[in-house]
Amino acid sequence: MSQENTLSYYKDCYKQDCADLNLWNINKLKKEDRLVLQGKDELGSGFLPRLPIPLEFAEQIAKRVEMYQRERVLIYARFIIVGKLEIKGEVKQVVSPILFNEAVLEQDDDNYYFSVAEQAPEINESLLQVLMPEENNLPDQLTHTEINSPSFWTSWLKNSPLELNLLDLLNYPELVQSEEISKALRKKVPSLLPASMLAFIERSTSSRGVLHELDEIIKSNHLSPPLSGLFGTEQITSANSELKYDYLPGLLSTPQKKLISIAANASLGCASGPPGTGKSYTIAAMAAEHMSRGQSVLIVAHTDAALDVIASKLEDNFNLGEISIRAGQKEFLRKLKTYIADLLAGYLTEGQSPDPKLCESELQKLNHILTQLEKRFTKFCQKAIVRGQKLKSLEDRQSKWVRRIYLALVGRGIQQLSHQWTALNEVNTRHLEREKLASNYLSALKNKNLTTLVKNQRSSLQAFNQAIRSRTSKRQFELFDNIEYSALLSAFPVWLVSLNTLHRVLPLNAEMFDLLIIDEATQCNITSCIPAFYRAKRAMVVGDTKQLKHYSFLAKSKEAKIMSQYDLSADAKGVVSYRDNSILDLTLNALTSNEQLALLDEHFRSKPELIHFSNNRFYQNKLKIMQHRPCTSSGHLFVERVNGERDKVGINHEEATQVIEAIKTQIKDDQMSGICHSIGVISPFRHQAEHIAKEVELNFTESEIAHHNIRVSTPFGFQGEERDIMLISFSIDDQAKRAAVYLNKEDVFNVTITRARQKQILFVSINEAELPEHNLLRRYLASISEFEASHAITSEITEFQQNVMSSLNEIGIQTWPGYTIAGTEIDILCRVEHRYLAIDLIGYPGPWQDFFELNTYKLFKRAGIDVLPISYGLWKIDKAICIEKIQSKLGVTISSTSV
Repeated sequence: MSQENTLSYYKDCYKQDCADLNLWNINKLKKEDRLVLQGKDELGSGFLPRLPIPLEFAEQIAKRVEMYQRERVLIYARFIIVGKLEIKGEVKQVVSPILFNEAVLEQDDDNYYFSVAEQAPEINESLLQVLMPEENNLPDQLTHTEINSPSFWTSWLKNSPLELNLLDLLNYPELVQSEEISKALRKKVPSLLPASMLAFIERSTSSRGVLHELDEIIKSNHLSPPLSGLFGTEQITSANSELKYDYLPGLLSTPQKKLISIAANASLGCASGPPGTGKSYTIAAMAAEHMSRGQSVLIVAHTDAALDVIASKLEDNFNLGEISIRAGQKEFLRKLKTYIADLLAGYLTEGQSPDPKLCESELQKLNHILTQLEKRFTKFCQKAIVRGQKLKSLEDRQSKWVRRIYLALVGRGIQQLSHQWTALNEVNTRHLEREKLASNYLSALKNKNLTTLVKNQRSSLQAFNQAIRSRTSKRQFELFDNIEYSALLSAFPVWLVSLNTLHRVLPLNAEMFDLLIIDEATQCNITSCIPAFYRAKRAMVVGDTKQLKHYSFLAKSKEAKIMSQYDLSADAKGVVSYRDNSILDLTLNALTSNEQLALLDEHFRSKPELIHFSNNRFYQNKLKIMQHRPCTSSGHLFVERVNGERDKVGINHEEATQVIEAIKTQIKDDQMSGICHSIGVISPFRHQAEHIAKEVELNFTESEIAHHNIRVSTPFGFQGEERDIMLISFSIDDQAKRAAVYLNKEDVFNVTITRARQKQILFVSINEAELPEHNLLRRYLASISEFEASHAITSEITEFQQNVMSSLNEIGIQTWPGYTIAGTEIDILCRVEHRYLAIDLIGYPGPWQDFFELNTYKLFKRAGIDVLPISYGLWKIDKAICIEKIQSKLGVTISSTSV
């Protein structure tokens, strides 16, 4: 198996998959590029071998066919679906044929005709997959007569879950005219019309760019290290770079540190990121760490929305907004133009920023101090264990005089254990200093790189400035060719580019970036990512196999034929089904060690109740729920039972009405409270989402929609997005059990129920007991009542634990023993109103005698909870000072009655 064959296989699959993209609405073509045939279609019926075409149309189309042989193709299209359909999560107006052939123009004297290049028509597989989403496999060995038969298609499409008007097709070969197509576009139900057209189709620009770059990569006979790892032609290599975790602001988790290490050292790595686990922040942290070491990063994604989130993280958390190139985003380009013009005008000088070497030196000193402080704190805790165990053993002997002698000897030392609080405070204070200094370091390094660029590579910066201001892409490409990219990347080290614009923004230079990061990788097809891999020395692929996958229209039979053509098999290295696998699947298939993979397991986004089902059902309870608190047991997930009915079009009007009322109530509550919540509405079904969207437009002002960031869409429109409050209209009723099958798609369901931060309301018109036991909606609704049971506390309580809890309860502090937050049991969790404190009991023999490592302290810090160590010895000799400290941390007024 050669790398050329593998690349050619993915290229041809992509070519077939994208070949029909512009067949979705051939009615939108310019008049000179389309012709609606009149009368009878004697060619399609087999009565004539060719048909005449009007002279005026023929003369101009003949010239265009000659001029654009590579870019365009003339097709003969028939059996046309007209109406609105949901395609890849978006509602689109469709005028799309079921059958098409490449057409050939012929001229006899002064007359023009057209015929077909091959008698067997192509079937529009992408359209059929939308019309028959659950089971779109056509019968094997369709005959020529069946393919061309209107009755075959009307009969087969009767099984579509969509409502379609099919009977008009039976009038074929009598053709409808343009007026009938226009009328059908205005109807609610899509129609299958006996219409035939000639259309001069252009392949999509993005697909053409990807295909061109694939050809260039194949010709180069070169694979970058991540491509070699991806296709199994070489082992995935690993280096041993000295990393700069401590040069980044913020507290990084162990998986985040591991991923930064993988990104810096492995030629290919993978990050698994379930909903709300900080994927975007982690990507920004990887980019910032690389930038701190003078390396460049290319970040790509399928959608602009994903890149916008990462761009905001780079700016807000790492102060790197000005030097991260957000290619293709108009608002960013406007700011960038101004910023670069200022650089060229001399507004940035070295005097405005400290020397990064000085910042780095200060960071090193501070990190050394932190290491010493953490060692000091650990020694305090170790002493607390030894002295607590000794004191308890003396108490167990019931020898008061020996105990008194021991306390006389070491009492002062035990009293000094309170100094561990001072040590811990100093650690926390120094961490805050480190964060500020790390931010200053990144900023200073950024300014130094920019200053160097302006001084030494001014011509490159000027060319870049002209390129981003050019009005035509042709001129932009010419200017980009004049840029010294190594210099430009040193000053602008982070580039964020959508996959479909990559070929327009950056030249196809092998390994020009140190690191490639692919976000939302389940939505990215394999082929479109290959040119991005080619441009990088290392690659990190980030995604979640439990979320929505990329959508392919490629027929299995065509894929098998292409695989066979290149003498490949699915068990060969680097070869997987293009149709069924994303770039994330291929990457996971290529990894040779778990050391190249890490799971982001700290879920920050949602209240525990809102992520409970997904964590249990899809993630094997591996997620650490960072917002888990006793006061969040329930009250964030609500079910509204609606007596609604789903009509023939798929709209549940009663549910839609209830959704609108819920939005009105929320807006009113927000006005009273002075807090503004963002609001989202999801329906798994396109017609319902579209109907609710129209109702939102009718019922709310533009300012209300903008103020609350109201959005209505299907799950496809919400992947990668979130809202404070989500309303879900399932739309189905007891008569729509067939439609309920669609809800059982795990990726669709998981995305649907994991978008909310604070509150989620489910609008349900179906009796879920009527659904099969395995149905996800039924299981989800059943899980809501089970949620509180997951908040168990330990029954193994020590005497020390009980004593502390009793003392705190007496002064109005609520306590829970052994309460689990973020996957870790807290010795005692305390609460006053909505303020929490974790108490780390140290030294009393038993399950709670050990102390938390400082990594655990940092874990709770990320979860928004402070930790206070309380040693058994100090509690016994000075209980009052311990209680005063607990009260102080909880913000409680200290009282003399606390002892």
